[in-house]
Amino acid sequence: MDDNGASSYRRFLKGDWDGMTEIVETYYDGLILFLKRYLGNETDAEDMAEETLLVLVNKKPAFHERSLFKTWLYNIAKNTAIKYMYKNSRTIPVSPEDLTGIRIEDEDVISQCVRKEEAEALNTAMDHLPEEYQLVLQLKYVEEMPVKEIAEATGRTVHSINSLLKRARSALRNELLKEGFRYEKS
Repeated sequence: MDDNGASSYRRFLKGDWDGMTEIVETYYDGLILFLKRYLGNETDAEDMAEETLLVLVNKKPAFHERSLFKTWLYNIAKNTAIKYMYKNSRTIPVSPEDLTGIRIEDEDVISQCVRKEEAEALNTAMDHLPEEYQLVLQLKYVEEMPVKEIAEATGRTVHSINSLLKRARSALRNELLKEGFRYEKS
């Protein structure tokens, strides 16, 4: 499995610092968004994004290409954030109680909200969701990661991510409706 991040990382490991520059330019903003949803604030997210990239520079962990480079990098970021939260006595987000039985309407609500003029309403609604909902929605719809890659990046099972996505979409839909957003089914 080859992707641009893996190619850049291999070049960096061979001494080409342009490879690391490409990694930073390609993944830094996404890491911040990922970590912000995980940690709850942008300052910590920026610090942990930098810390994640420093892990690559200083420790040079082996990338065995069993997953996409992005998934591997986000997994390093997640582990870095967990260590940070543990050191700073923060609680790690836990799964909410099971909300089975909720009927999820189609995913049109998410695709309709992506339009620029509705981005603010979406962000406001997202901020009212539990952190783990924000995280999976971010990875699925902003980062466009497949469910399998989200599971690997977060250390969960595919089934768990699918269930979490259903609950997150339902919660987002309810939050948007509560804030007055209306959508029509096509």
